[in-house]
Amino acid sequence: MKLLFIQISLSLLSVPLLAQDVTFFNYNGFLSIGTQTNRTAGTTLVDIDKDGDLDALIANGRHWAEQNYIYFNNGKGAFKTATPLGKYLDASYALKSADFNQDGHLDIVVANDNTPNKIYLANEDLEFKYYASFGNELLPSRNLAIADMDNDGDIDIVISNRKASNEICLNDGNGNFSTTKLFGSKDKQTIQTQIFDINQDGFLDLITANRKSKNEIFLNDGNMGFETIIEFGEASDVSRSLDLADFDKDGLVDILTGNIGGKNTITYGDKDMKFSRVFEMEEENATTSIRAADLNNDGYMDIIEGNDEESTFVYLGNANEEFTKIELGEQIYFDTYHIEIGDLNNDGYLDIIESNSGELNIYYLTKPIDK
Repeated sequence: MKLLFIQISLSLLSVPLLAQDVTFFNYNGFLSIGTQTNRTAGTTLVDIDKDGDLDALIANGRHWAEQNYIYFNNGKGAFKTATPLGKYLDASYALKSADFNQDGHLDIVVANDNTPNKIYLANEDLEFKYYASFGNELLPSRNLAIADMDNDGDIDIVISNRKASNEICLNDGNGNFSTTKLFGSKDKQTIQTQIFDINQDGFLDLITANRKSKNEIFLNDGNMGFETIIEFGEASDVSRSLDLADFDKDGLVDILTGNIGGKNTITYGDKDMKFSRVFEMEEENATTSIRAADLNNDGYMDIIEGNDEESTFVYLGNANEEFTKIELGEQIYFDTYHIEIGDLNNDGYLDIIESNSGELNIYYLTKPIDK
């Protein structure tokens, strides 16, 4: 695999991209989710009001107390109305949504830094009332992932903790999470966990991005035991983000890793679970969030790279496993904490949302180039 360093700055104008067929619009900062400059750590897209478009859950604060918000999509990719989430300000890193108590309404869970993590249950009037905390209190939680980990028909919560053991909070079916299982070392600095059945045995495994230690794959033994661990990456890596995709189209999932001060990598999956084949990006960036998606609908995976005090870059992939590099904006150096992907305006193309700390949370609409 090789990287074609064709760097193009995109903002208001549509610039032809060689053989590529999409461009990214932000209209010079006009497309933002709200007008506040909070310490935003993450955005989650979900159709929270069930009207057929993706709304935005905004996690604010990080180490400081700030207000979290729900922004509602007007169906055209704009966010004209919003509501605060919760009565109190929190030091939040991530929000996720699912119907945790199985009453037909989407609820919201919040990961907080050294304050209790919270669950808000929704009702038919789209009101979100604080219900309970989950996980061990007063831990430095950094991220959340949700899935039915124990195959009992309800949605469980996986918490990524920095300098503390990670947690699996098991749902009793009614939105109560009184049972918590730990995985990973209390000395590791886990920033994100992905959930996927990576060895295809029918049980969900856990893949972690760790700062200043090797990243890890925790294999589920079928009884919620995660004692078999496969390491990947380097011990010196400052990994903040992971995404999963099949880049080489061999039917096996590959691991895309974003590193601060080191090269981002694709670690290729294999049937023997060796994870020994690695592709390194050519440049080193301060990558805080990385995503894989097919932005131009050509059947090949692209990469979106959010960076700390650097531009956000898109790498469009092609059939030869080569990438064309595109710079979003005109050297806009935000402290981007998180990249989210979703079709905001329902046009069939995935759009890009930046969660920025101390700056506007902006987004880029992906549009085909007229030919």
